[in-house]
Amino acid sequence: MLKSFVSWLDSYTAQRGAPGVIGDLVGVLSFAGLLGTLFGSQMVRAGAFLAAGLLVIVGILFVLAGNRRLRRDYAVYRELLAQYCDFIIDHRPEPLVLVNDWDQTVVIQRNGDVRERLIIKAVALREEVHFIRFYAGSEWDQPEKYRDKVAINARSLKVNGKPGPHWNVTKSWLTSRRMAMIVHLHAPIRQGEEICLDIERFWPKKCKPIMCDGVAEDFHFHSGKVLQIDKVTHRVVFPGNFTVSYDAIGFRDDRTSGTFITSDTDADGRTVITLHIDHVPVDAKYGMKLDVG
Repeated sequence: MLKSFVSWLDSYTAQRGAPGVIGDLVGVLSFAGLLGTLFGSQMVRAGAFLAAGLLVIVGILFVLAGNRRLRRDYAVYRELLAQYCDFIIDHRPEPLVLVNDWDQTVVIQRNGDVRERLIIKAVALREEVHFIRFYAGSEWDQPEKYRDKVAINARSLKVNGKPGPHWNVTKSWLTSRRMAMIVHLHAPIRQGEEICLDIERFWPKKCKPIMCDGVAEDFHFHSGKVLQIDKVTHRVVFPGNFTVSYDAIGFRDDRTSGTFITSDTDADGRTVITLHIDHVPVDAKYGMKLDVG
């Protein structure tokens, strides 16, 4: 009997959803109050409210359990999708795409929150490219409550600069510091075709070490065998006229070489540190170490 009731309740909550279940339970409570008023008995009223209260508690518990189950299922499916995409990308020797131009702006808030925008122009190197994988990371072990709030929007940019429809983006965490995100294209691009991606990302507390803990942070790029990167412009915008010191990672800071770092102030008085890379060698890490104060 109990097993049948549980099955029915599970099916019912799945069909109605959380708002529908809560609404129905509120209706049960109202009906219980009406019965007590009509019959004028404190015993009837108390019994009706007790029964309705128990139903409310049971319903809420099942809604919460269902939500937890859905989150677990979603996490499993997301991890499986990431594994299948990794297999498709990594099992072939040739690179996936060549990024001719990587233009990234990182705007840091005082509390360490980060908003980023990436304009990426890439050329397909395989016969067909259905999705593109990117890696990103923070400099500290972020708790799950922050990782879960990382939000990513990706869309195409037309030749005239107008935005296209949004693409689906899935993300998975390799460690508490490192994330893989996969941009799923609406239609595959063929070998030699160029695509322009416009990616916006909100990452809570990503730069907490440099903004709140007084710890220098690395901002760097890696041109791998799957995703090859050529030209990079990477700006880091600080909240106010901070004194920021920097050092090069993986190269000699020399303007004559085309790979160098600059420090400027924008129209709003914010300090902007920009990394210019003319060419990122394969399997090399180029970047900059920044420190505030």
